[in-house]
Amino acid sequence: MLSQVIFEGLVMGTVYALISMGIALVWGVTNILSFAQGNFLMLAMYLTYFFSVYSGMDPIILLPFVMVIMFVFGMGVYKLMIQKALKGPRLSQRLITFALGMVITNLILMTVGGQYKNIPNLIFEGSINLGFIIVSKEKMIPLIVSLIVTILLFLFLNYTKTGKSIRATAQDKEAAGLLGINTNRAFMLAFALSTAIAGAAGCALSYYYYIYPTVGDTFQIFGFIAVCIGGFGSIGGAFVAGILIGLIDLVAGTYLSTAYKFVIIGLFFMLIVSFKPKGLFSRG
Repeated sequence: MLSQVIFEGLVMGTVYALISMGIALVWGVTNILSFAQGNFLMLAMYLTYFFSVYSGMDPIILLPFVMVIMFVFGMGVYKLMIQKALKGPRLSQRLITFALGMVITNLILMTVGGQYKNIPNLIFEGSINLGFIIVSKEKMIPLIVSLIVTILLFLFLNYTKTGKSIRATAQDKEAAGLLGINTNRAFMLAFALSTAIAGAAGCALSYYYYIYPTVGDTFQIFGFIAVCIGGFGSIGGAFVAGILIGLIDLVAGTYLSTAYKFVIIGLFFMLIVSFKPKGLFSRG
């Protein structure tokens, strides 16, 4: 049933949107491509799993704690690695997060193993039959969480002093510095915020998705494609493109084959950048 497929596509699309918004935020402010966004999602899923198993708390309750931990982790990564890489060659800036992602994935493999895990005893389980669609309660959680995080991010960037300083830095770093904005702090907050967003996506996704060391790879790839389609630096564009990719993913996977969905998404990506190289929502 098409309505069922669309619902499933929206669920996946909102998670892709969170990943792509984090990538767009880091790129827009620091001009660094975050190749580790999918790894951050995976790390948050494992944090949620272990906290839930050992404390008995539901992922929904753990969500703010996981986001705070990932935010602090992001600040640490920026201080120890990104800040120094910004002073180096462009290639080093591009590849530093790629190397970080490799380290995170392999550390998880070494310490935890590659077995698939899932969180037991969830608060919201089962489904609601609406006649034209069966709504899974487990899948409603990531959908709702993703929408709430997106709205909060929009409000933060547009209506708070700190958010406006991040946006000003993204638009013109030199002018922002002349106006008294601490651009290095804006860089750090943007990177930490993107890490926390990935944390929210991972925590919400763990509600129904299997947890394993390479779970973030597909989300990373589709997140990059969404950023390119939406326009680098456009957070709103990344959100819309993430939703589109989620819908294409489920429609192609359901009516054609799971193998075809990557082909269809790749063709859609090439078609968009052929006619609109800077993305659908780019300013240029």
